[in-house]
Amino acid sequence: MGGERVLTYHFLGGLAPALRERMSSLSHLEGVLSDILESARAAWPEIELDPEDFLPYLAERLPADSEAERALLEIRAGDLYLACACVRGNDRAMAAFETHHFPEIHAALLRRDPSGQLEDIKQTLYQKLFLGDEEHTPKIGQYAGRGDLRSWVCVTAVREAIDLLRKAKREQPLDDSALVDLTSADEDQELHYLKRLYREQFKAAFQEALGSLSGRERTILRYNLLDGLNIDQIGAIYNVHRATIARWIAAAREKLLAGTRAILMQRLRVDQTEFESIMRLIQSHFDVSIHHFLAKRSRDS
Repeated sequence: MGGERVLTYHFLGGLAPALRERMSSLSHLEGVLSDILESARAAWPEIELDPEDFLPYLAERLPADSEAERALLEIRAGDLYLACACVRGNDRAMAAFETHHFPEIHAALLRRDPSGQLEDIKQTLYQKLFLGDEEHTPKIGQYAGRGDLRSWVCVTAVREAIDLLRKAKREQPLDDSALVDLTSADEDQELHYLKRLYREQFKAAFQEALGSLSGRERTILRYNLLDGLNIDQIGAIYNVHRATIARWIAAAREKLLAGTRAILMQRLRVDQTEFESIMRLIQSHFDVSIHHFLAKRSRDS
């Protein structure tokens, strides 16, 4: 294999054939892998994980497209190293994971007290994260190192809490007031968590996308959502048919949403599942966001 390329050898073994051919031609690959391994070990010096275990694991989680090299350079080495060791059943890794991440999970779940079910949720989460079952591999293996592990596991915990609460709601009598109180105040706890987590990234992306709209597009959205004018009233201003105004508004909204999505997709290093959850959050509050930012632009101008 050539001693000077031993890390490359272990890494390439985990790649799909088409990606392996492309990545093997990178002259700096051995140095990149050495830096990744050094960074990972520095983050968790108490955890021993052989390169022949970690590097193929890393390779298997790279996107099988033109983004692979960039993903490799931006990999969250320490987080992925910890996840890999947990998948391998490393006791020190699982203990470290609990110490560093379960307090954050606990806090996320306590945001809405699950009426005595917190420990049940945490035990179920531990089972799914580290042990899996006959039908499912450990969920921690789904983490790909392209986003913050703490954020990823908190979203996973909130989803688990939602599933458990919904199951409990089906199994409890309909007059169980405690459970009703839990779920009615906040229908989607996952989206509430994501809203807090990605507030600043969304704000920046939305403002940039709004700035890319034409003057007319911003104006008709302001007329419609800020000033409360209907399509007939806006049509009278522009001297066009109401159907034309309806198309203009729909096109401006779609352009704004697509622009926000594209900017976030470029900047956020999260997996596809979490990204789609973020987009559900954006779409569910889209008119409110447009109203807020248009009002701010009007005040600032």
